[in-house]
Amino acid sequence: MNSNTSRYDYQFDPNGESTAAQVCRLAGSGQRVLELGCAAGAMSAVLVSHYGCEVTGVEYDATAAEQARRFCHRVVLSNLDNPDWHEPFAGLQFDTIVAADVLEHLRNPLACLQQARKLLTANGQLVVSVPNIAHSGVLAALLSNDFPYRETGLLDRTHIHFFTALTLGQTLAQAGFSVAAMQTVDTGPWHPEFKWYWDGLPASIRVWLAGNPAGKAFQIIMRAHPQEQPIAYDDPSADATQQWLAEPGEIAVLQTELASLRQCKQSLTQALDDMRAERDRAHANLTAVYGSRSWRLMAPLRHLSRALRSSK
Repeated sequence: MNSNTSRYDYQFDPNGESTAAQVCRLAGSGQRVLELGCAAGAMSAVLVSHYGCEVTGVEYDATAAEQARRFCHRVVLSNLDNPDWHEPFAGLQFDTIVAADVLEHLRNPLACLQQARKLLTANGQLVVSVPNIAHSGVLAALLSNDFPYRETGLLDRTHIHFFTALTLGQTLAQAGFSVAAMQTVDTGPWHPEFKWYWDGLPASIRVWLAGNPAGKAFQIIMRAHPQEQPIAYDDPSADATQQWLAEPGEIAVLQTELASLRQCKQSLTQALDDMRAERDRAHANLTAVYGSRSWRLMAPLRHLSRALRSSK
């Protein structure tokens, strides 16, 4: 969906674990595929050559569309935000519709999905992928008072919609789909795109963010089927998320207790220092007494006193 087509022209291992590889595997073999936002045809090429699919593409950029025609059965030049983008496919149906890293570029992704649903066979499937805005690297940037748009990556400056796994599932349900499977491309709690922000966080915050169930996924992939009756999306990570969100309260209690212990330690340390100072003053006074002239003059009397006490 961007005129700089080289950003979306790439190659990937069909047997790998990249987003594109996982999407193609979910699309399946021997399918009639409609690929929304096919760009220069990187995924179309694999779907055709590796999985034996017949691919029809929809692409906004004319240069990218021309390149995609090397692999696609047909490429329609259209903007997926236009309400009539689907009209060239009137009377056609597809086994699989692929929307890989496309929805985040659209002003109205819900409307696009609703129109796409009409183009699927009764047993057809939709395979979508989106960047995960709940990634812990993004949260680290936000905690650092930043939201760094870039030329590529999770915060690609052409992204105008942002999704979490929950909101993607809810959008699919609203469009008339039921989610059959979800997969993720994980990077762990941080990614090189956000390393500077991650390293700048206090260690306790990094530990907490690292436990975020939604924070490790860099990309979210879902496979869904059209439904006649609306089906609410059931978030499979809801319990884990609620448990994680409860941890800050426990951490706050522990931090309060730790602060109290530190204050107590500080008071005890001060008291010990005062006692040591008093001891040192007493020792100095005693040394001064032992070294005084009067102490020396009184030595015979002290000897006599001890002798008298011992003779009793």
